[in-house]
Amino acid sequence: MPNHTCTAMLHGTGLIAAIVMTATYSCRIFSLDQYGISTLSLSLLLGITLSNICSLPGSIQPAIHFSQQKLLRGGVILFGLHISIQQLLHVGAEAVAIDLIVMATLLIGGTWLGISVFGLKRDLAVMIASGSAICGAAAVIATEPVVRGESAHTSMAVASVVIFGSLAMLIYPLLYHLTGATPESFAIYTGSTVHEVAQVIAIGHGVDDNAAQTAVIVKMIRVMLLAPALLLISIWWHRNGHADKNNASPSPIPLFAVGFIAVVIINSIWTMPETLHRNLSMTGSQMLAAGMAALGLGTDIGQLKSLGTQPLWFAATLFFLLMAGGAMLTLI
Repeated sequence: MPNHTCTAMLHGTGLIAAIVMTATYSCRIFSLDQYGISTLSLSLLLGITLSNICSLPGSIQPAIHFSQQKLLRGGVILFGLHISIQQLLHVGAEAVAIDLIVMATLLIGGTWLGISVFGLKRDLAVMIASGSAICGAAAVIATEPVVRGESAHTSMAVASVVIFGSLAMLIYPLLYHLTGATPESFAIYTGSTVHEVAQVIAIGHGVDDNAAQTAVIVKMIRVMLLAPALLLISIWWHRNGHADKNNASPSPIPLFAVGFIAVVIINSIWTMPETLHRNLSMTGSQMLAAGMAALGLGTDIGQLKSLGTQPLWFAATLFFLLMAGGAMLTLI
């Protein structure tokens, strides 16, 4: 590799690392998680802000591309360390059934709604639907390599699920007090319908510690559904001929999704040394944040504006369907 290329990679990688470090320590110092702002979403926001107020050199594009592609996939694979099969067995069949119904209905019906009713591009509709149905920003960025989402579309999808997931933190505590639901039933409702894990934790702790634990476990089951969802989306994408239009890989099975499943299985059958598990989990989180920062650096606010308000109205509709449908399922 020529020296100037190496230097450009170092500059670009250094910029992305600086964004991730700023987002990480800002979240830690100001306890932003309790407001539903994660390191991932803040990395994206900082990347977008920097790219649109500064004139960045084109030489950093290789580092941006590397982070969007390689680091993002690696982060999704290591995300499996947060999940185990034992978590699924802990909450029982009813909670698993609710999660499955919510995920399948919102992912399939939501994608159709986004394309046919709101007139969104396919990749944007799929990413917003997966973010709403599964696990917020993490699901969006995991779906992006499958549908080869445009940077502006990915940023818009992340922004939409973060906005309405944060709104849930204001609405759900009111629902709990107004409905008089039991802590356990409301925990299942929260875990099966709220977008981000951090948001689930914040809402759950507003009820009690046991409710928070149950809500997180139910939420993690939704996260576990990410891998089969990615496989099904990839197969559907290829069968409908969208892969060729977006220069996607010829394989309908994304290898990083297989890696994600493998890590979940390993995490379920092998008790890793605590230090190794913590370090690998932290590495995976930083890789995801780097991918988000790179997406932000590749996003033009003008492109976001050109998408109009339809993506936000679509995300709002899915948010309403989550609240109403999840409540009906939990009552049943």
